[in-house]
Amino acid sequence: MIMRTNRGGLTLIELMITIAMLVVLTLVLVSVLRVILLSWSSEETRAGIDINIDRGVEEVVRDLRDVKAVQCSNDEIRFSPDLVSYYIYYLYNAADSYPLAFDKSAYQLRKAALTGGIKGTFTFGSGDIKMTDILPPPVSDVSISGTLITIDLSVKRNDETIRSKTAVMPRNL
Repeated sequence: MIMRTNRGGLTLIELMITIAMLVVLTLVLVSVLRVILLSWSSEETRAGIDINIDRGVEEVVRDLRDVKAVQCSNDEIRFSPDLVSYYIYYLYNAADSYPLAFDKSAYQLRKAALTGGIKGTFTFGSGDIKMTDILPPPVSDVSISGTLITIDLSVKRNDETIRSKTAVMPRNL
């Protein structure tokens, strides 16, 4: 009788099956990690936009809360904190001319000084940039009803869009 001894090695087929299983497992792991990293990147972008829009809207609200005169038309807000100095918040895009046609994809919110009172003039393109990447009206809007000023702004970067809507009732009107 012939006795066979059991060798403790792997056959070629067993080795190939093991390698195939490891390749499949690696592909699944890479796919899962890719989804996680894309999600993380997307959330990071949204957080950055959210911080930017919150900061910008809060600054506008702070300015408008204590105004003594305010006027809103054509998606711009003209105001005076003391009836001596006058300012305007307006949307700006270098490729658009004043008055705005709002046919560009993104605008900046700027604050500039007015000369000649609340109905005065300003240099289009001047002033401090308060926010960037704002979508044009009708997606974004600033309006006034009675003494209530509504600020509705949407910001878009890459594929992410964030909307911030708030209302301000000035204390001194």
